[in-house]
Amino acid sequence: MTWIPSELYLQILEHMPIACVDAAIIAGGAALLIQRKNPPAQHAWWLPGGRVLKGELMHEAAARKAREEVGIACQVGPIIHTAETIFPDGPHGINVHTINSCFLLHPVDDRIDLRIDDHHIDHRWVSAVPDGLHPYVTRCLLAAGLP
Repeated sequence: MTWIPSELYLQILEHMPIACVDAAIIAGGAALLIQRKNPPAQHAWWLPGGRVLKGELMHEAAARKAREEVGIACQVGPIIHTAETIFPDGPHGINVHTINSCFLLHPVDDRIDLRIDDHHIDHRWVSAVPDGLHPYVTRCLLAAGLP
């Protein structure tokens, strides 16, 4: 994987929306939320996810983000929600516009050895949609079947 230079990435953020995927990981009737460490949406509870890489299929990106962000190998199901988000708190004061597709995922193993990455500060499993989430996350959890 080749990363683009930071200066070019900031120019892209200023001028274009970014294609992203999110992973509604469901195990035992609960969904996994992780707390973001960095902008955008710093400190917000979110689903594992992030940018789709050039040449990567969206379902592959969802599986990759589950492995990278929480260390869980998952079977990827269907897209359950698609929306746009615009975050005013992006890097260097740049608004971040993303086009997000949320996939339904299930761990391939009953024994989950959760390991959150350095970009997140906490995690929790929820069996119902908590109050106070970003509307996009709420809609993803509802689409995943949480009450």
